[in-house]
Amino acid sequence: MKKFTLAAMVLGVALLFAVPAMAVDVALDGYMRASGYLEKAYSGNDTDDSYNAYYDFRWRVNSTVTVSDTLRMRSRVRIFNTVWGSGETGGDEDSMDWERAWMVINTPYGLLEVGKQLTAAFGTAFADSEDDAWRIKYTGKFGPLTTVGVIQKNVERDGGSGTVADYDNSDADNDLYAIALVYPQENWTLGSLQVFIRDDAAGPDTREQFVVDPFFTGKFGNLSLQAEFRADLGNTAAGGDYKGYAFNAEGTYDLGPAAVQLGFAYVTGDDDPTDDDSENGVVGADWEKMYILFGTTGNAGNPGVLYGVGNFASGSGNDDGFWSVYGGADTNLTEKLNVGLMVAYAEALEAPGGISDDAGVEVDVRATWNIYDNLTYTVIGAVLFTGDYYKDYADSIYGADSNDDAAWSIFHRLQLNF
Repeated sequence: MKKFTLAAMVLGVALLFAVPAMAVDVALDGYMRASGYLEKAYSGNDTDDSYNAYYDFRWRVNSTVTVSDTLRMRSRVRIFNTVWGSGETGGDEDSMDWERAWMVINTPYGLLEVGKQLTAAFGTAFADSEDDAWRIKYTGKFGPLTTVGVIQKNVERDGGSGTVADYDNSDADNDLYAIALVYPQENWTLGSLQVFIRDDAAGPDTREQFVVDPFFTGKFGNLSLQAEFRADLGNTAAGGDYKGYAFNAEGTYDLGPAAVQLGFAYVTGDDDPTDDDSENGVVGADWEKMYILFGTTGNAGNPGVLYGVGNFASGSGNDDGFWSVYGGADTNLTEKLNVGLMVAYAEALEAPGGISDDAGVEVDVRATWNIYDNLTYTVIGAVLFTGDYYKDYADSIYGADSNDDAAWSIFHRLQLNF
């Protein structure tokens, strides 16, 4: 026993001296939040016109492990992302998801990042739909230009994916290649993202998509300006043409006690959904300038509910496109309380025959209360005074059961950051 104790002490002392040589620095940050939703008259159907009211919850943790001055390991974990009273029942599929994990390597020639990382975020929020993807990313500075290169694997069908050895579908993958050039100056930034996507398993034909996404941001005294244009070109999986466009311009002027904002958005729609072509432009899920018309947060994240045709967020199933003008103002009532008002008018671009273009007017009232330094409470009240566009769709879908009530929602969120 004495020999064992002595050996344990020697091993402990050896480890004590070894630890400083291999020590790492670990930093954590993230948030925990609970959100509440109350929605009315979203469906446009009198027989399905009850309130939709629920809570959801999310806990997200980011970690950075600094191994040395040049080497880091980063990750993001989501613990719970579920509606209260559902998700955990009968299974824990929503309880935890290791969303990201990647290496960060500082070299004399630029920054190299390898692993599962953030994707679909560039320029302004207008075309952003933040997601996670396996990628190799290089960032380097060459004179005044910052250059970013990306190789991304969206779908892999080799390497034992799906079957032990899928030799019959070699290279039948979905791959993305991108290069971005950014020119930052003291008061403004100009940049452009170029993307090529090759999907060899999308259908009978290989789908090739080209994306060009230039943007501008600037601040000139009290005036802030931003603009972004996205063009999606190429061919669809069915062999037709892919040509969609989206544009946004926005200005904000700081008056001191308040700030006012005015903006314009234009996103192309599909003039003939029955052919093989696609003319749909892309508006990002992260934009959400208006809660009902462009949002993806409500309806348990299902914007396709609105009047049976869906709102104008990409992914809602609405292919009609739109243009919108919006404006508003916000002010700090106190050091911790900010309130704001936003109003938007929207029209569809490619409404089918018998359907009006007038989508209506939305009014959003927002308030953010910084209760403590790391605790924030947000409230949004939104009303969509539906135009004939949504009324006509409801009539065509639900007939005598349709209604023309204004859709409205109340959203609130308590978020603790750390």
